[in-house]
Formats: sequence, structure tokens, C-alpha cells
Amino acid sequence: MPRPNRLASKTRDIIHPLVLLLSRTRVKYKIRWSQAAKPLPNKPMIFAVNHTNSCDGPVSARAISHAFHRRSWFLAGKQRLWVSDRIWLFLNGTIWVDRRDKADMRTVKATMCAYLKNGQAITWFPEGTWNLTDNLLMLPMKWGIIDVAISAGAQIIPTIIDYDRAVATATVSFGEPMAPDRNTDKAAATRDLRDAMATLRWKIWEKNPPLSNYNRGTLRADIYAALEEYPPIDWAGEQDVIYRPYISPEEVFSPVDHLTARKETAFLFAKH
Repeated sequence: MPRPNRLASKTRDIIHPLVLLLSRTRVKYKIRWSQAAKPLPNKPMIFAVNHTNSCDGPVSARAISHAFHRRSWFLAGKQRLWVSDRIWLFLNGTIWVDRRDKADMRTVKATMCAYLKNGQAITWFPEGTWNLTDNLLMLPMKWGIIDVAISAGAQIIPTIIDYDRAVATATVSFGEPMAPDRNTDKAAATRDLRDAMATLRWKIWEKNPPLSNYNRGTLRADIYAALEEYPPIDWAGEQDVIYRPYISPEEVFSPVDHLTARKETAFLFAKH
């Protein structure tokens, strides 16, 4: 298992107030924090954060520092970024992963376990990319975050960021810690985490602004704004890494569109 560089971690802890100050130049939102649940004692922390736009990193860093008085390493996918963002992520401390390379993902899991066992915290965006849907509170998630939490004896703290662009406010809400162990059903724990995060986001919508203000038109406007704010994002490529736990009927029957109708294949074109 790789060993974390203690000197690098200590140096980043020392300069973290400066990194948070630099984040203010990146984030144009006023940040509101909810009262965080008390973390479980003697367990390293993984912050499971939803992902909707390019401000999520700096916003979550400031919220975690405010609520838990600590710095957290980011798990981030290798992608195109503004140079200023890459520098900021380096100064904060980031573990990079190729989301399309299973071997690299296994290596990164071992790295995160080593950091967690060394007392470091990890900020993880378990959706794997931006959620730019207009009807899903949370995208489907793989159980890698559960796997790492079990291996490292860590707790997972559901964390939701929701933006109100009309008043330039980001609301951050923390949920109750989850502590999976070796007897945990990983698939069920992943569903529980997704449900917990979706519930937190729904509660924000209920309170501020009123839920009636949230409609698909509003959400689509937010989606377009997020993409316009960050030209480096390769959205077509990002959609390829969205986890799809099941195959849609359209995908199942898509090969039929390329078949030539003849006696031998006629049954494939039947309605039932």
C-alpha cells in the first residue's frame, strides 16, 4: 500500500488558510452552512459531496473547514481544467484518478485507504461527474466509496451543496455519518448513501427557496449556466463516465435498428 507523504500533508495543512482565501476569488456565492452532525470518534472522514458545477470544490473546502476545522484531500477525475483551478487543487491536495481505467482506480483506492489510515480526510464526489439532469436529485453511484470506507475503517458524511443563482447563495448541508463495516451489503449501503444525499437536497429545496420555485425550466437554466461558466469541461466525455446500473429498453433493442428485415429476423421486429 502506498505511503502518504506526511511532510506534504503537514505543509498543506499549514497553508490551508491561504488556500481558502484564494477560493474566494473563484467562488462568487455567499456560503451558508447547516449545523454538522457530530462525527463518530476515532474514525477518519470521507465527505460524500454531490456535484453540479465547477464551484463545488472550493465551496465544499470552505464548508468542511468551517464545520469540522480541517482540510480534506480531493478525489478528482483527470480532465481539462483552468490552470488556476489546477494550481488551487494542487495546493489543497488532490488525488487524481483516470475514471476510465480500472487499474488506475484500484491503485487510487489503495492510496485513499493509506491517507485515511494516516488520519487524513477525503472529499469524494460519488456521482463521478456533474449531475446536469433536470429530474434526478442524485445520479446513480458505484459502491467504491463504500469499499474504501470499509477497508480504511472510515465514516462517510453525506454532504449536499445547492445553489440559488438568483441570490448568489450556496447552501451546504451535512447528514448523519455512516460507518459501513465488513458485514455491510455494499449495494444496499450505496443506495442508503444516495437516498440520504437526495433527502438532504430535497430538504434544502423545501426550505429555501420555496419548492414551488423549482421547476424544470429553472433547473435547465441552471444547467446551461453551469456549462457556460466552465468552457474547459468536455461534457460529451463526462456523460460517458456516468454510472448506469441498468440498461434501458432502448439500449437493449438498439441493434434491431441496424438489422435488415427478412424471414429469419422477422420475429425481432414484433411488437411484443
